[in-house]
Amino acid sequence: MIGNDIVDLAKADRESNIFRLRFLEKICSQEEIKLILSNQNSTHLYWRIWSMKESAYKAFQRKCKFETAFNPFAFSCQLYDSQNGRVCFKNESVSVQTIHTDEFIYSEIKDNVHKNCFFGSTSDFMDHLKDKLKLNSIPEFQKTKEGLPFVNLSSQILEVSKTHHGNFQAFQY
Repeated sequence: MIGNDIVDLAKADRESNIFRLRFLEKICSQEEIKLILSNQNSTHLYWRIWSMKESAYKAFQRKCKFETAFNPFAFSCQLYDSQNGRVCFKNESVSVQTIHTDEFIYSEIKDNVHKNCFFGSTSDFMDHLKDKLKLNSIPEFQKTKEGLPFVNLSSQILEVSKTHHGNFQAFQY
């Protein structure tokens, strides 16, 4: 399964007030809210949980082919340590790894197939793939009719998860 999400912390701090009335209750379970409110850096923990849920949503959307209507409350997070956790959706779950810097929080689904990550613009990513895969030309970035990204490599399709927020963009493939 493939899915990722990035949060530009400066943009999130400027544009979101996670502590406004009933905001957390629309996104998080009671257990997640308790974790957030008891944490010294509650805002960053909230954005970690958000990015984990968004990553899992992208993975399950691709797997289950459901409509694009993100319901964060349908996903629940378990945090194992500062980087690793699990997101549950219905009767399934996925492992998620999170990178936390001073500038962004990035989460991605961990599996045995989609092990690569690239931070940068779409054109830089396409150049990167051309070089890494020793292609004769720059591959074509496309989306399915459901809006799911992939790269057409002429002989095969490469599943891609793309995320961007503020000054940051990343690709999982």
